[in-house]
Amino acid sequence: MKHPSELHVRSPFLFRSMAIGFALCMLAAGALGVYVLWTEIVPLYGRLYRNAPVVETPLKSFFVLAGIALTPLMIVACAIAAWTGQKFDPPKTSWLYGFQLRSLQLTLVMMACLAPAMIALTTATLSAKGYWSCPKLRISGSGWQMFWVNDERVCFTPDFYINDHWPCKRVGKKDICIQVDGR
Repeated sequence: MKHPSELHVRSPFLFRSMAIGFALCMLAAGALGVYVLWTEIVPLYGRLYRNAPVVETPLKSFFVLAGIALTPLMIVACAIAAWTGQKFDPPKTSWLYGFQLRSLQLTLVMMACLAPAMIALTTATLSAKGYWSCPKLRISGSGWQMFWVNDERVCFTPDFYINDHWPCKRVGKKDICIQVDGR
């Protein structure tokens, strides 16, 4: 019979493989955060600036931005774990501990404070610029997505969507689509 301390010995190869795998997953999460920032958040404010007829606010995207703050810490932690074969647990007096603490604090602040504040400020700005919510434009099953319009003629129930969620209505044999990017 094995001694109880021998039952909890982990495989160094398995530990290092998991650290590398987790680093790759965190790299993907960070890349997703940058992608969402570039494709959904920045265009939102561009449309708002151009007074586009329709402005789409993907509310979940604001929370994905917190992944950008967490990614560097997790990459460093996983790299150290993969290199040394031990868990990442820096001493409290090291700069790595400070880096870990600040990264976690920044991530929590982004999720709990910054994302809700960005949503509230964006909503207030939309209202101040004369936009109102149009639930008819919402794509089925997209509860975290809102469409704001500044013209009552573009608030309709679309038959289909093209491009970047541009709503379209079929009138007779013609398809009429609203170009929502404001260009």
